[in-house]
Amino acid sequence: MEILIAQHAGFCEGVERAYRIALQQTQAGKPVFMLGNLVHNSQVVEKFIKAGAKIVNSLDEIPKGSNGILLISAHGVPPVIYERAKGLELEIVDTTCPWVKKAQKIAKELADAGCLVIIVGDKGHKEVQGLVGWSNGKAIVVENLDDINPLSFSPNQKVGVLAQTTQSREHFKAMAAELKKKAPSLKEFDTICGATAKRQETAAELAKKVDLMLVIGDKMSANTKRLTELCQQTGTKTHQIQTVGEMMVGWLDGKQRVGITAGASTPEWVIKEVVAKLA
Repeated sequence: MEILIAQHAGFCEGVERAYRIALQQTQAGKPVFMLGNLVHNSQVVEKFIKAGAKIVNSLDEIPKGSNGILLISAHGVPPVIYERAKGLELEIVDTTCPWVKKAQKIAKELADAGCLVIIVGDKGHKEVQGLVGWSNGKAIVVENLDDINPLSFSPNQKVGVLAQTTQSREHFKAMAAELKKKAPSLKEFDTICGATAKRQETAAELAKKVDLMLVIGDKMSANTKRLTELCQQTGTKTHQIQTVGEMMVGWLDGKQRVGITAGASTPEWVIKEVVAKLA
């Protein structure tokens, strides 16, 4: 059996950066509070917990005067979080992905210019919630064409659309084209992360050449979910797994070539475990 790994798979630069910065903070000798999951990968989060970091779902869980460090996740947060953290006298260590920062900047500039901001993304995702905050809290989030159908805009209304950074470019283009029918002067901003696009392209290319695709990544990872969908769309049998323990021997029956890709928040050690098991 031949094992092929996608050219671009696993940790992207943004996640690698967040991981490195966060790991340094656990050695700073101060209490470290992680607001939500640093990245959408349980194994990585577990590693930080073992290193002494504490996960909090709200700043209300952090006592004032704790003299602690607040880790902002790679997905980013709304601007109100920064203000509240300063009030709690926390040292803010911001690991927001540079691509997400770029999207936040565009969202704020559009909102400040009086534009209605539309975000193509997953409504419950942390990154999207942050982008809504940077849009002065007034952005509209659309996941699919059904969300666009009921929308209507006045003739003179200024409208701008941007993407959650882990969306597929094909989906974003289709959504923007539909929006343009309703708002001809729509301003379109492709804020999809370059690393995400590369992972999607190479995963789909590999899926067409193999008998089976394994997509490694956490169930809560949006970009891993997208990789799984794109591989499935090629017609190749595809399974998403979080750890090597989820693999089933029966999947390999009659398969000569097995392809592997992994989400941007999947660490290298998890990929190596899967490859070793296959071998």
